[in-house]
Amino acid sequence: MLNWIEEFKPINDRMEQPPLRRVHVKKVSLEAPSSMTELARFVSAGSVLLADNMMNGLSAKDETARNLIMNDIAPHFIDVKLVYVEGEVEAVNMQYLKEESKKRFDSTSNGVIQVIHDLYRTRDMSVWKSEHRRELLRFAVKINELDTYDIPHTEDIKEFLKRGYFDLGEEVCLIPTGWTLDEELKESITLRFFATFTPCIALFVDSSNGQVVMLQLSR
Repeated sequence: MLNWIEEFKPINDRMEQPPLRRVHVKKVSLEAPSSMTELARFVSAGSVLLADNMMNGLSAKDETARNLIMNDIAPHFIDVKLVYVEGEVEAVNMQYLKEESKKRFDSTSNGVIQVIHDLYRTRDMSVWKSEHRRELLRFAVKINELDTYDIPHTEDIKEFLKRGYFDLGEEVCLIPTGWTLDEELKESITLRFFATFTPCIALFVDSSNGQVVMLQLSR
């Protein structure tokens, strides 16, 4: 057993049926930005490295998080839709990165790009789906066992995840590619970076092959 994780069982595996609520969607158009922040680079990574039609849906319930989305992230996308629930904006869906933004994505080899290329180690998206029902093992990462690694100029990422998710009691779920649960994964720059500001980090692992199928961040 690896000493930097511990297996845990979910308290309640049953999903409660959410109440029916009035939802409508509004499409908006935004001018292309002149630069790309670290937050925008982080969010748009899947659209560049994995699939250009990837849907990026972000929680926008918090005003600060919503402003970060609309000012820093959404202008990079062609298709932007605001999701209203009972008359209030709850999410923003974005798809198809603009060509100029694709060029800006690769304009640096420093900053959060290090995390991005570690999170998505391959372009193989087979981990995103399975032909059979997976039996998942859940592991909590012992953050104090990691050699934490902070990255300059990533305050916007930390603020967005904190205000948009952690403070609201919501989880951030990421699907890494090319990850296998082994001792070397402890040195992942992704885990070491998130450990600098994320209270709880969990790994969901396919019991049949040790493949990490989800990385969950929460408070």
